[in-house]
Amino acid sequence: MEHTDAIRLQAVEKYVLGELTPALRNEFEAHYFDCSECSLNVRAGVAFAAASRQYFAEAPVPAVVPQPATAGWFAWLKPMIAVPAFAALLLLVGYQNLVTIPHLVRQADSAENAEVRPWFTLVAANVRGSAGTRVEAPSGKAFDLFFDITTAPQQPDSVFLVQMKDSSGKILVARKVSQQLAKKPVNFTVPAGIPEGDYKLVILDQSAGTTAPAGELPFTVAFSSQIQQH
Repeated sequence: MEHTDAIRLQAVEKYVLGELTPALRNEFEAHYFDCSECSLNVRAGVAFAAASRQYFAEAPVPAVVPQPATAGWFAWLKPMIAVPAFAALLLLVGYQNLVTIPHLVRQADSAENAEVRPWFTLVAANVRGSAGTRVEAPSGKAFDLFFDITTAPQQPDSVFLVQMKDSSGKILVARKVSQQLAKKPVNFTVPAGIPEGDYKLVILDQSAGTTAPAGELPFTVAFSSQIQQH
């Protein structure tokens, strides 16, 4: 897939929303490994979608008060329509000013030396309770996994421990995630050199003297010949 095709197909938006066909998804993933612009846009889309879900989940639903019928272009300015619309607009503008634009500036400053690391999202698998996500990673390279921690912490001092295990149950990598970081998609780096096979991320809720399961995310790593040739 060429960059112009990705723009024409609105591939970034459809990829984040899970609306691409399997064939187009594979073509787009092969494309954004080498396209820093598409990779950045997808990362921003995943983060913005998660922030939007959190905002609208927490925002109170306004009571619907019957209003007399009015006609005209300015009808959309009714409070029950305008308030959520402006809230969503402010959220978008704030995200661009606080996250997207500073990130673009940092990326531009280090573009010559920076390497875009392949990444994959497990957010949809987490939400839908999928049996596993197929990750077609480039052989011999590290890559990132993004996912949500949907379990609420048990204690005020709880910290989430995320472990990556292979099919035999061996822990390959582990990292701790604070409650603050768990409120948005978590970035977990898978080291280079792992073989193809079945893996899972095991999420544990740890507090003083206690450890409780907080979720599992299975995934399968398969090296794609289409990706290896880049």
